[in-house]
Amino acid sequence: MESIITLSNVSKSYQLQQVVKNLSLTIPEGSLYGFLGPNGAGKTTTMRILIGLIEADNGEIFLKGKNIKEWNKSLFNHVGCFIDTPSYYPNLTAYENLAYIQKITNKPLSEVNRVLKITGIFHVKDKKVKNFSMGMKQRLGLAFAMLNDPDILILDEPTNGLDPEGIHEIRNFLINLCKNEGKTIFVSSHNLAEIEMMADYIALINQGELIYDGKLDDILISKEYIVKVKQTEEVIQMLTSRGLEITRLRDGKISFKTDQNKIAFINKQMTEKNVDVYELTPRKRTLEEMFLDLTKKDNPKKVVGLYE
Repeated sequence: MESIITLSNVSKSYQLQQVVKNLSLTIPEGSLYGFLGPNGAGKTTTMRILIGLIEADNGEIFLKGKNIKEWNKSLFNHVGCFIDTPSYYPNLTAYENLAYIQKITNKPLSEVNRVLKITGIFHVKDKKVKNFSMGMKQRLGLAFAMLNDPDILILDEPTNGLDPEGIHEIRNFLINLCKNEGKTIFVSSHNLAEIEMMADYIALINQGELIYDGKLDDILISKEYIVKVKQTEEVIQMLTSRGLEITRLRDGKISFKTDQNKIAFINKQMTEKNVDVYELTPRKRTLEEMFLDLTKKDNPKKVVGLYE
């Protein structure tokens, strides 16, 4: 898949603290890309650098193959962003806030109603923003990002403050933008379950360093497999004779670790022995399990995935 955004050895320090350390990322065009890390990992700083709000100490950033420094203001013809808590004029309505941006950038006012509708706040367009709930303000922030139909959305915690129904709606909204409208979405979140349900690719950083960059599925699927059969003891004997370590689970299930290319042979062997196989599946780790494992302070692992 072709890259639309590339970060190459990007670093940023504040006084004596290095917040981002030689970070390199490749964001495929048309992907929904999750950006994860603990508090203070450098996510928001990276996003600010990515859209030119702050300058990196070292490294380069390319958008559509062109260095971000060459884009200048024209960058925002292609990129919509939602970084930190969006700023509003509290005594203006939602419509007036958006219309003001369109007027100073000389862009069409017809965009205002469009983004109010797709973010679900058209019915409160004439309500002053100071009377908005946190969730409504988040939706207004998304409306700002969606103005003028950008190719790329860079969103920092877009579901913060939303109730479960609102989170569900925004998730489906972002998935639709990516899958059906071809948008590239780079989104950070602390809600790991949400990222797991919508992202194609993820990057995980910890203390400013890249821990993982690649397809979400590649890191969630482990070499552990779960099998449920009628002839449990016979299968345990068969697997242990192959040198595999067995763990008994609830409901009569068994787990074991092996390479993917050996699973077909094991399944064939059970079939030849007339074993009734009810289930044979890889154990898929949750994103939370992976996140906690890779961000342990004493964990030396660094796993960088490759795009296929």
